[in-house]
Amino acid sequence: MIEFSFKKIAVIAVCAVITMSCNQKHKEMDTVKIAENYVSALNTSDYKELVELFLDSIRFNEMDHVRAFSKEGYRSLFQWDSVFRPKYKILDINKSGDSLELKVSKACDRILFLQEEPFVSREIMKIKNGKIYSIDIVEYVDFKDSLWTAKRENLVSWIAEHHPELDGFIYDQTKEGAVKFQKAIAFYRTRKNSIRVQE
Repeated sequence: MIEFSFKKIAVIAVCAVITMSCNQKHKEMDTVKIAENYVSALNTSDYKELVELFLDSIRFNEMDHVRAFSKEGYRSLFQWDSVFRPKYKILDINKSGDSLELKVSKACDRILFLQEEPFVSREIMKIKNGKIYSIDIVEYVDFKDSLWTAKRENLVSWIAEHHPELDGFIYDQTKEGAVKFQKAIAFYRTRKNSIRVQE
């Protein structure tokens, strides 16, 4: 009788450990799924889906630069980014406590013009209550600062001289500003092609 009870307790204990282990695995998979859904919403420019993934405010900390938006207040910046047809990709993902350590690449018209290859960053996504609390960009990987700066300065000065109606596009992070940015790139590329033809 005592032996039977001990076996019964041992079986229950083993089942409890297995259940806890499965729950932990499920929780880890859920947090990874949050990151995957976040990238999917960015890639499809689905604003509603994206903001639903956040706990309350939209918090992006970019090195020393801290930015926080209400869910509605983030719409303008989201629309600006969406105009450039970005493609995000998770290159690496690791769980660390309640956070995810991500390596993310981003390619879009603007980045490919300024850097000539996708932009890669290391990010920490903090999760609270099954939602994104904040995203911290902690490192820029292979950021071509001198190329980016030179191409941006060339673009801005050429547009100021040849298309002053678009002047100021570089600072306008609205949908209209992004459309002007795209036009500026298109004009600049056409000008570069014209020079090659003349040569």
